[in-house]
Amino acid sequence: MGADKEWAADDEWEEDRLPGRLAEPFPLTEPLPGPIGAPIDLTRGTLMVAEEGCGTYSRLILNGPHAGEIWQIDPGWGGFVPVSPSFRSWYTDWLASP
Repeated sequence: MGADKEWAADDEWEEDRLPGRLAEPFPLTEPLPGPIGAPIDLTRGTLMVAEEGCGTYSRLILNGPHAGEIWQIDPGWGGFVPVSPSFRSWYTDWLASP
């Protein structure tokens, strides 16, 4: 892929960099399993840490009762659900994976 091509994650990172976006309250109090459609309003108060492919992203929750957890958002199939209790756990699992 050439340097002039945009990565799919660029739009996610651009949203995360909007003024005040990371400090906004995380809007969910419980997971949303199943298809959810466009994720834009669900990602307030989160930081994208990985693109998993096919529109799926892992996001670090920055505030509220789920602060520090990693949730995975898959708007088409898997909803927005927790996948790890902490960034450290998620990251060390990722390092150990093949």
